[in-house]
Amino acid sequence: MCMNDDALLTELRPKNVASSSPPGVRMSSTVSSSSSDGSESDDSRDVSGGHSIVPSRDTNATTSATKGTIARRRIQPNNSILGKEQRPSWRSIVSSASSGILNATFWIIFSLYFPFILAPEAATKTYHQASFQYVDGISHFDTTAWTYGTDYALAVIMALLVASILRYSRPNVSDRLCKRSASLLILYGVSVTAGGIAHQNFVTLESRNTLAFRFLWTVCVGTVCSASCSMGMIGTEAVQRFQEKSLRDGQKTLDSSPSSLLLRVPVLSETFWIAFGSAVTAFCAAGGLSFQRPACDIFVAGITQSPSTFYCMIFFFTVQHPRVAIWAKVTGLVGFILNAPLLPMYPLLVQYTDLSLASVNTLLHSWLCVAWSMQGISMQHVIQALVADDEEEKRVSVQSTPSAKKMH
Repeated sequence: MCMNDDALLTELRPKNVASSSPPGVRMSSTVSSSSSDGSESDDSRDVSGGHSIVPSRDTNATTSATKGTIARRRIQPNNSILGKEQRPSWRSIVSSASSGILNATFWIIFSLYFPFILAPEAATKTYHQASFQYVDGISHFDTTAWTYGTDYALAVIMALLVASILRYSRPNVSDRLCKRSASLLILYGVSVTAGGIAHQNFVTLESRNTLAFRFLWTVCVGTVCSASCSMGMIGTEAVQRFQEKSLRDGQKTLDSSPSSLLLRVPVLSETFWIAFGSAVTAFCAAGGLSFQRPACDIFVAGITQSPSTFYCMIFFFTVQHPRVAIWAKVTGLVGFILNAPLLPMYPLLVQYTDLSLASVNTLLHSWLCVAWSMQGISMQHVIQALVADDEEEKRVSVQSTPSAKKMH
């Protein structure tokens, strides 16, 4: 019994082939279709004589895109969540910079009025605007060895802390946080070095009314203003790093635990901090923070560090990591806020005690030494935690390789 070609192919066709085919795959039938002249079309030429499943171009593209996405996720599973892989657009850069400048403007104005809110009478007698034009009778500047000696001692301690922190720099692990932490301490060191040179060499009122003193004292105070940039970038890098670690460890449930609180902390753009620090430093260089008592410049500049100080404190309060000890968190919290009491202390010590300027400066420098050292020590501990985690991951990775298993 003979069948024509169409009937034979119909019998050979698998049943329910459309329902059994994978989704996204187009079925290409080999059933011959006759043209108007009675000849078979080219689509019916199949060597096997059966059905062929031909993936469509859309399917190939989707499969390739899916493989690429999976590969990227295997390499950096958390960066895409935090947006680290995406380069910021010009719009976001401009927005962050504008926000930084606006915030800097607010804190500059606030810093100029805040001392008069804390201690109105003492501040009125102490804070007199100068704009680098010092007047006899109301301008006071200590030139004793107690002041510049403790300045130089502070610079040496900062240098030692910088060297200690940079020992733990590891590429793509802790190098960014190391550099930012070191930059903060370097700015502290440059500030006290410039201050020590000024206290040691500019001993007369006439010498302090020179361009050389203005340049040197701008460096001294300007680095304090710029420190808000480094401090804020420390907070940004630390928050982002440990948010990634929390996500990598699977801590994605937002509850009331400290770890989940860290995930709620916004990662502020480094552009914001750069714009903030640059605006405050520019205002300082223009003479906006200059007072008849040059030491007042530093305390007013310190007020502008408030946003970056609070940001770093938020990190130490919310971070929850097995290698970040409680003592380090407390040290960081106290170290970053410990500068604050100096603001009301200075005018009160100057106006209502019999202490000499040398004694007051020595006390304040000793206080700064404790605060800055606590900042450096706490950040070094956080960096060590990152390095220890990386070394453990590498050790586990080596032990899990087939060659390592054979050796065991």
